[in-house]
Amino acid sequence: MTGEWWVITSLCCGLFLLGTWMASRAPATREETEAPVCGKLILLLAGAALLRVALAATTKGYAADITTFSAWAAHAADGLTSFYSPGFFADYPPGYIYVLWLVGKLRLVLGIDFDTPAFLVLLKLPAILADIATAGFLFCLGRRYWSGTTSLMLTGLYAYNPAVILDSSVWGQVDSVLTLPILLGVLLLDKSPAGAGAAFATALLIKPQALIFAPLPMLWFGIRLLRRERHAAADLLMFSGAAIAIFCLVILPFAINESPGWIISKYGSTLASYPYASLNAFNLFALTGGNLAPAAERLLFLSYAAWGNIFIVLTVLFTTLVMLRGRETSRLWYAPLFLSASVFVLAAKMHERYLFPALALALGFHIVTRDRLALLLFAGFSTTQFLNVYQVLALSHNNIYGVPRLDPILLAVSLVNLTLWLLLVRTGYRRYCAAARHEPDQAASG
Repeated sequence: MTGEWWVITSLCCGLFLLGTWMASRAPATREETEAPVCGKLILLLAGAALLRVALAATTKGYAADITTFSAWAAHAADGLTSFYSPGFFADYPPGYIYVLWLVGKLRLVLGIDFDTPAFLVLLKLPAILADIATAGFLFCLGRRYWSGTTSLMLTGLYAYNPAVILDSSVWGQVDSVLTLPILLGVLLLDKSPAGAGAAFATALLIKPQALIFAPLPMLWFGIRLLRRERHAAADLLMFSGAAIAIFCLVILPFAINESPGWIISKYGSTLASYPYASLNAFNLFALTGGNLAPAAERLLFLSYAAWGNIFIVLTVLFTTLVMLRGRETSRLWYAPLFLSASVFVLAAKMHERYLFPALALALGFHIVTRDRLALLLFAGFSTTQFLNVYQVLALSHNNIYGVPRLDPILLAVSLVNLTLWLLLVRTGYRRYCAAARHEPDQAASG
């Protein structure tokens, strides 16, 4: 980034830290009577949107992603049925291609050239809108448990979070577009199975990384069936039916010229790509010298890939324990947070941005539990995510696409991420596993 954006970044970081401190001191009671906050919310979100647009127009972002998305937008505008044509590189599933189709069409209608600030804004706009929508979602969630003033404060922590701004408005990635349906799916899982199914299917259609969260609905419905809960089977059918229907409808235009099973091959090839222990993700494997090391390379007596698979199995087992032992509804927020953070910190093939959904999930977990440690986790993961992504982006501007294995920032941030993950494990164990808790969340009853 240029010098003036260092000032903006520093300001956002300062406001973020101040807001985190103020939120940690917020009263744990919900005000029953207070002045309307709608106007303040609009101003807060409008300011966040304007800041993002300004950054989007003046920062070129991560060149490889900007170039790829630009090419996909132009190609999609020529027709969706032939998008996945032989010889054309496209490793995203169809969901986000619809968005890029719209971007490509708008570019043609408005007569915008590729190499212009206007096109940069247009290309980054879907992620910016998803940022703002996520902030609005968190405000609505906050109003269920907190006062309007505190809800605004928590919303501001996300809307002006430097890590969130960096991902969408500067880098030009679309992790926020993935995060939004995941949040909706978590919220709807115990209220609207069909809505949750549609939300999780949408997330999967946007990015394959949504598979990280697959254990959540599987465990939720599996445990309900084991306990013979009323309507469990019907809810599972509604969830599955909605998910399958949305998935099939979305991929249909792309399937016309494809062979049977093409979508499975598409996901398989995408998940098999970038076979590194860590691809610039500051995590456990990066801490052990595995950044950009082949996943087949050995760490002690097993390969990085094997260790990663073992850690994924252990992650799912602990998530199962949380879902089985816990009775609080807040475990529906803890479980996806734990899945997201654990896979990033412990698994192979992780990119620098894959921790992104954990930020909104950590803040959501804090909102529904009023757990101050959850707020610390949100602030901590936000900081490490910002440092990780910024380091990779800054190096890319010098045509360096791999962080050196012994880079001090890589090692320090990786260690902090591992420490934060251990705190997350401790939180889940003490809250849900140490003793079976049968009482509802204190926050939910207030």
